[in-house]
Amino acid sequence: MPSSMGGGGGGSPSPVELRGALAAPVDPALREQQLRQELLVLKQQQQLQKQLLFAEFQKQHDHLTRQHEVQLQKHLKQQQEMLAAKRQQELEQQRQREQQRQEELEKQRLEQQLLILRNKEKSKESAIASTEVKLRLQEFLLSKSKEPTPGGLNHSLPQHPKCWGAHHASLDQSS
Repeated sequence: MPSSMGGGGGGSPSPVELRGALAAPVDPALREQQLRQELLVLKQQQQLQKQLLFAEFQKQHDHLTRQHEVQLQKHLKQQQEMLAAKRQQELEQQRQREQQRQEELEKQRLEQQLLILRNKEKSKESAIASTEVKLRLQEFLLSKSKEPTPGGLNHSLPQHPKCWGAHHASLDQSS
């Protein structure tokens, strides 16, 4: 074939020239049909690539979403643990303050009782004996008074309990 098609300087023909040369004997309607078919195939390939790309994107998106959820759950768990530890520490501090307050109150109460005991007048009775204690003491003293004492001394007590109260006061002063 001569290079009369305008190859531009005696070299091999360009792809457009070859297509034109090959297409020249073909019917233009048939050529249009071929081009439409090629365009349709290209569009289908493009659509398939688009679907594959979107599927890959969706897969990566789902993976990243799951990964993010795991990280978020881990972070929330750490935050809850930190809050629980902080709350536990606050409760422990509150318990210690309450215990210190109770100990201080007990110490003050004991100091006050000690002060009261120190300042108590010596002439006041510390306790009043119950009737049963008085009766037992009287029985004991009566039994002792009936026993012979060495040296013949016998401190006699009144025999009637009503008279014993007056004698009791004299015993307190003598002891």
